[in-house]
Amino acid sequence: MAYELKAEDFSVQGGHANISKEEWEARVDLAALYRLANIYGYDDLIWNHITMRVPGTDHQFLLNRFGLLYNEVTASNLIKVDEQGKVLYGPPDVNTAGFVIHSAIHNTHHDMKVVFHSHAPAGLAITALQDGLEFLTQDGSMLWGDIGYHDWEGLSLTLEERDRLAKNIEGKKCLIMKNHGFLAVGANAGEAFMNLYYTVRACRVLIDAYSTGLKLDKSREDIWRLAHRQYDDFPLGKYEWPALLRQCDRVDSSYRY
Repeated sequence: MAYELKAEDFSVQGGHANISKEEWEARVDLAALYRLANIYGYDDLIWNHITMRVPGTDHQFLLNRFGLLYNEVTASNLIKVDEQGKVLYGPPDVNTAGFVIHSAIHNTHHDMKVVFHSHAPAGLAITALQDGLEFLTQDGSMLWGDIGYHDWEGLSLTLEERDRLAKNIEGKKCLIMKNHGFLAVGANAGEAFMNLYYTVRACRVLIDAYSTGLKLDKSREDIWRLAHRQYDDFPLGKYEWPALLRQCDRVDSSYRY
């Protein structure tokens, strides 16, 4: 029988160590992601999780303190854990499923520095469709061929699921977790957010288009392939992230502290 992690399996190692400039900058970006998730409706009360690998480390990553709303997350109250779930900074208030899902990716794919898991309603609807996500509009083409799928295994509480999660997102930008939710990854906060943004939008477009009951034009595969390649000239997050940070600051700049 697979062993299910419980809250007592997470232990605190050491006290509050000094935080480097690089780690603090990562904390600010990650806290901004939580606030943006709240602004755009990608949060789910205290549930779900967004993580970022600690700069200069292979397996340590930052995540939210379980029990906080996304608009309560700040750079200083983020928790730091290692690959075994030991808390290196902060209280041992770790969401077990969050650790399982995110450590699966951080421990295996070192280019995926940010992992954004969400239960946004439009995306949830697509996780329940047998054929998954179909692409219908131009901006969805940037994710064409970059969506992976992971079968539902119940609540993500077992370490054994990590190998399958890591395998199913390999070489992809997003992962649809069937009957559960979805996640997006990126080399930085901006890329991860925009990958999630366009995944949610593609899901919503699919639902809206099918709700008309009219015949859909799904174009040709060669056009999707061409458009996907053309988007390489517009790296996701490069231009959007500074604007998104300004939006966060206008709403509430307390995430920076």
